[in-house]
Amino acid sequence: MQKSERPCDLISELYWLMRKAFEGRLEKIGITFLEFKALMHLREAKTQGELLKSMKVSKATASKVLRSLENKGIIERERRGKIYLVRLTNKGLELLEEISKAGKELDEKMFAEMGADERIVFVKLLRKAIKGLEGE
Repeated sequence: MQKSERPCDLISELYWLMRKAFEGRLEKIGITFLEFKALMHLREAKTQGELLKSMKVSKATASKVLRSLENKGIIERERRGKIYLVRLTNKGLELLEEISKAGKELDEKMFAEMGADERIVFVKLLRKAIKGLEGE
């Protein structure tokens, strides 16, 4: 069967290949994709409630993910009245560096068949495509 050349199909295929490869890297690091997502949001969120809003997940899901990260020593939570303050531990900060390195390696692998000019054009076109869909 011939592969589709439709842009949406190609973007979908690229997404799933990148996601599968990235999840494989995360598994080696010892975290799940949802835990990774929480770590990315913890760069901005300082409370469990802020994290819940930014991740757009249920309270139960956020609590489960945070409990797992806490058990792994990646975050610390501190109760202050009715809220929980959340912060990354040194282990969590090191983990973010490791994740960043894995992401850069996957970017390089994805761009291996492209020249520098093609990379620039590709990224510009992706941004335009995203902008076009954001208006929906």
